[in-house]
Amino acid sequence: MEKKNRVDQARFICRRCGVVAHADRNASRNIAARGEAAWIARRESRVPATP
Repeated sequence: MEKKNRVDQARFICRRCGVVAHADRNASRNIAARGEAAWIARRESRVPATP
């Protein structure tokens, strides 16, 4: 996370792509995306398929 993206306590402005969002909403989206990725990773089988 780039600290310069937080203009103030409530605003998030991405310096790379220009997205403007409420900081808490942006954080909740990031947390949800990481949770979904972890959920999917656990559902994927790591056991080789038997022929």
